[in-house]
This record gives sequence, structure tokens and C-alpha cells, in this order.
Amino acid sequence: MDVRAAIAHAQSLRAAGDVRGAVAALGSAVQRHPHAADAWLALGGLLLDIALAQPAAAAAARSPLPAALEAFDRAAALAPREPATLAQAAMAARYACDWAASEPRVAALHALLAAPDAAAPAALPPLVAVALLDDPALQLACARAYASAALPPAAPPFVRERGTRLRVGYLSADFHEHATAHLAAGLFERHDRARVATFAYALDRDDGGPMRRRLRRAFGAWRDVRALDDDAAARVIADDGLDVLVDLKGHTQGSRLAILARRPAPVQIHYLGFPGTLAYAGVDALVADGVVVPPGDERHYTERVLRLPVCYQVNDRERPRPPAPARADAGLPERALVLCSFNQTYKLTRPFLETWLDALARHPDAVLWLHVPHECARAHLRAAAAARGVDAARLVFAGHVAQAAHLARLRCADLALDVLPYGSHTTGSDALWCGVPLLTVTGSTFAGRVGTSLVRAAGLPQFAAPTFDAYRAKLEALLADRAQIASARAHLERERERLPLFDTGGFARSFEALLEDAAGRPA
Repeated sequence: MDVRAAIAHAQSLRAAGDVRGAVAALGSAVQRHPHAADAWLALGGLLLDIALAQPAAAAAARSPLPAALEAFDRAAALAPREPATLAQAAMAARYACDWAASEPRVAALHALLAAPDAAAPAALPPLVAVALLDDPALQLACARAYASAALPPAAPPFVRERGTRLRVGYLSADFHEHATAHLAAGLFERHDRARVATFAYALDRDDGGPMRRRLRRAFGAWRDVRALDDDAAARVIADDGLDVLVDLKGHTQGSRLAILARRPAPVQIHYLGFPGTLAYAGVDALVADGVVVPPGDERHYTERVLRLPVCYQVNDRERPRPPAPARADAGLPERALVLCSFNQTYKLTRPFLETWLDALARHPDAVLWLHVPHECARAHLRAAAAARGVDAARLVFAGHVAQAAHLARLRCADLALDVLPYGSHTTGSDALWCGVPLLTVTGSTFAGRVGTSLVRAAGLPQFAAPTFDAYRAKLEALLADRAQIASARAHLERERERLPLFDTGGFARSFEALLEDAAGRPA
């Protein structure tokens, strides 16, 4: 069996649910074809997906992340000038906080893509491009290449006569316990049913959980389309006579943008799932705000940019705020100043981690609380701490817990810390909801500007630094004058019910106005 056939066979096994068989098939492929970079890349991708899907096993020796890293290393060594291979290898190293491996690959990737004589843009996985490329023009080029290579041509928009109510559909694979559902459940519930008819098109399996039940109650109509092929799913959507179809996935896992290629609705927009351009003709518009896509940045988007008046990110004010546990129960010192970052490890970069460690070195009563599930990543972070003269015991690693338990423990933190190039999104909202101010820095891309949008909508614009140097200085100022942190915490507790960030009803009215505008002016 040749390499392409072996990879296709493994992919079919994986699609059928036989993950062990898929790993075995790719393992055999790399043994038979040890110089085939594609086979090593496919094996690394499969092992990485398995590692990320097993949070309970992440810190154990049985985690497949080290084997995934080894496979990516082999692929990168065999194809050192292949952008997609470099990008995947760099992303995997980011999950392990192995910056010695990730940084040279990111630099090489930038050089390959930005070279004046560069060939056609690389079809990188768009989420990888967003995480690694702090350049909106490069993100656009890569998204265009990916959409052209991976998605079918899209039918053009059409005009449909409007009825008395706006008919809006939401397409998602996240209608369960997922960050998107935690943010948007209140929006679906607060749509004005006298003016808006809502339809859910579920691409995910019904897990029978409380969030799924809540969402089913929130929508006017519910369609399970997971088992349908793209044509059949598009026909179901088209039969509902929508004015606007809202895709909530974009270029993320579980997306089925090919459904949009069939043009089941006259206006198709993307919201929330992917922080950047989809660069796909099946998507007419993208929802943003004036911070994440400032005026003048439209050139980096193929979609029409629709801006909400405050923050683009919806928040559900009905989500829980359980009481904080004792700090000892969260593994934290009782009297420490707790700095936290619960971003996924691929978002952590050396400049930010070193800035935090330097702050710990100057302030011996502070600890750094991180969500780092994999032991190999913890080992790299402990080594980084030792290199900066910080006792590794002052790094506290939080395990994976359910959402309510996470929100409870988050209240033990004093200050949340944002990162670039891909900053805090749901993690930032979670912190602010729990009364923990977020120190952020305004990046150059959608993914790096969300934190600034969040803190402004939370009434804390002073916590958004304009540059990395200003971020570093602001952190030192906050640690030197902790009354500023206490004041911000008091503000979040006192004003929570009045802050625009958590006004779900007001957001729903603004979002409906945006949808009306989109439906009235099809692209």
C-alpha cells in the first residue's frame, strides 16, 4: 500500500470510530515508508488529537503527546521547507511548551510565507495560522489557500422575499457542554420570538446533558442534521426558508462549511467560532466589533464586516457563580497573590511566560496558576522557572474539571494574565465574570484583540496595554500597588449586573438589529 492509500485508510478507520486501528495503520505506514513526511505528519496529527481529547490521562505517562511530538519532528526534518509541515510541528511543540522546538519553526514559516518570491500561499489549517502568524495579511492568504484547497466552490447569494418575522438559523457542532454554548445559550433564549423565528441545526451527537436540554428549549425549531450528508443537510435548512444562516464553527473542529457551499440561505454569516477571516465565498459576512476589527482592517477580510456596538462576544448572565473553594482545596497557598492564565498551552509563548516569571522573582509572595494538562509541558515550564531563578513549586498546575467547578476555583485568583498572538476569549470572559480582572495587551489580529474588547466592555479599559512593553510595565505597577487589583475586583463584583459585557438581553437586541441589517442587504 502506498503512502497516500495508507493515510486514506487510516482516515477512514478514524471516521468509523476505530482510533486504535487508525494509529496502527499509520504506524505501519511510517515503518514501511520512513522517509514519507506526509505519513509522519498524519501520525502526529492523530496522536495529538488523541492527547487533547484525553484530559484525564494528560499528566500520566500514557499520554500520547510525546509520541505525537516525535512524529512531527520526523516530518519537519524530512520536509523543512514545507509550510504546512512546519506549522503543524510548531503547533504541537506549543502544546508541550517546547519553545526551543516551536520558535525556529515559526520563524522559518514566516520567512517562507513572506518571501518576495514565495510560491502560492500555503494551505495551512486556519486555526494553526491564527495561532502562529501574528500578521493579518498572512492569515488571510493562508485562509484563502485553505478554502480553495479544502472546500467546494460556493453558489452565489440569492434574494428571498421576507416574511413578517426574521427567520434565523444557527449551524453548530457545539450544542452541548462547550465554550460556545456556555457563552451563547442566553442569546438563543433571549431572542424576541414575536420578531425572530429561530432554528438550530445540530451537527453534534446528543449527549443528553443539561446544556443540550437547555438549548433545545431555547430554539423555536430544532433539526438534528449530524447524520445527513452536506446536500441533505442543506436541503433541510433551505426548506425552513431562512433569511440568515449563522455558522458558529468556521474553521474549527466539527465544522461543515461545505453545507454553506450549497447556499441554503440567502445570507450566510459567521459568528463566534473562528477569530479571523474564513476567506470562503459561502460566507457573506462576519460579526465583529470596532476593537477586534478596527476601521481600516476590512482589507484583511473577504467577508463584509458587521460590527456590534460594544463587544462582539456574547456572555450568558445565567451561567453559575459558585462560591470559591478554600485555596488549599485548589492547591494554592492561602496568603499568596495568585496570578493565573487558563489559556490552552498552545497559546503560551516564551516572552509572556518569562515576563510572568520575572514578576514572580521580584515578588516572592506571588504564584502562577496555569491550566497545563500534559506532564511534558509541565516539565518544560518548571525548567523555564528554574532558568529565571524561580522555585518551580511556585507554578501551580490546575487539572481538568467541569465548568461549574472551574468557575468556582477561578474565584481564588487575584489577576488573570492574557497572552499574544492568540489571546483569552472565553477564558477572559470567565475570569471577568468571576470577579477577576484581566490584564491584556492589544494585538494586531482579531485573535489578539479580543481581550481588549472584553475589558473595555467590563469597564476596565486601563487593563488593556497598547504594547508588550506597556503590558510588562502595567503588571509591575499592579504588583507594586495591589490596591489597583482590589479596586478592579470590587468594580467587577459591584457592577456585574450593569456591565455591558454581561448584558445578555441588550446584546440580543443589538444582535437582532445586526441580523436585520444583514438580511436587508444580501451580499
